[in-house]
Amino acid sequence: MSDREEIGGGLQPPKQKPEDAELDITPMIDITFLLLSFFVVVSKMDPTQSVDLPRASFGEAVSEKESVVFLITKGETKDAYSIFRGRNLEDQIKETEPTAQEEEVGFYCEKHLSSHPEVQTILIKAEGTVKTGAVEIVKRGISLSELAQTRQIYVGVEEQK
Repeated sequence: MSDREEIGGGLQPPKQKPEDAELDITPMIDITFLLLSFFVVVSKMDPTQSVDLPRASFGEAVSEKESVVFLITKGETKDAYSIFRGRNLEDQIKETEPTAQEEEVGFYCEKHLSSHPEVQTILIKAEGTVKTGAVEIVKRGISLSELAQTRQIYVGVEEQK
């Protein structure tokens, strides 16, 4: 009796190693992108969150005199801020509701650009401690101006002392 007959009574071919012994990582990549997509969709952005921005090592100079300027300063309380039209602290937006502030910013931007068509830049200057939500309110307000759609917007953050 041969060895093959003793193992189960029939003839079985000897096992061969597959020629392509590489792993298929396609399912792992699919799961990685699925998890990444899940966390991007589920995560919540907080506009009141303070973000430490790195110091700029290069950039281009923007002239305040040739720009529509908005100045954002920190208020007296933790989340308070003030928005000023122009380069000085005299023309403050009095509204406290964000949508009303956006409308005021858009109105000022439209008015300034219509009376000064040569102005090609819009500059948002903010103190370093101002929350990003205040800058976003000004940016959304600028987007309400049709004349601002073709202008470049620059954001400058003052260093904390």
